[in-house]
Amino acid sequence: MRTKYMIIYLAVGVAFLAVSLWAFLSNGKSARAIRYKYKLGGIMLTAWAMLSAASCTGPGPTVTCYEPAVTCYDAVMENNQVSVEVKEYGGQKLKSGDVLVIRIDYPTFGKFRCRITADPDNGDAFVIQSQDFEFLTGEAVFEMTLVPTDYKGNTKVTVCGLNITEDGTEEEVPVGTAIVTIF
Repeated sequence: MRTKYMIIYLAVGVAFLAVSLWAFLSNGKSARAIRYKYKLGGIMLTAWAMLSAASCTGPGPTVTCYEPAVTCYDAVMENNQVSVEVKEYGGQKLKSGDVLVIRIDYPTFGKFRCRITADPDNGDAFVIQSQDFEFLTGEAVFEMTLVPTDYKGNTKVTVCGLNITEDGTEEEVPVGTAIVTIF
């Protein structure tokens, strides 16, 4: 069956070249040459589709030669999603003494570090406060009371997961950031 389609494809291909030469020599003015060229092109496309369908092997009713690259379309669940807000009144503005609530959905680390740094856009990239939290079971919700500071303005809250390396040192893996304003 496959040989039959290949012979048809080659024969129609030679005829297509001859008709293309005829259309070229007539400068595209021969309607008959153009009509035959379109018909032969359609036959070539059909023969090519039959040739590719006949070359498929495999169990069951295989329509094309293509196997799906992805067999599972389940969405990948994101881990370590960080949200930060002020405890009493919500939002992203706080003052010294306010409690910052850090929630981590779907945590994959046992220990986290939260660091509040001054806004690096102002050129003040110093650490205002840093605190480690340990996650055992249940929800990963941590509270952090802002220490007294003279700094006013935007800050960056960075949450990192902590891994212990083979040599015993802690490796920080950033998992999320948020912008909080101190007033």
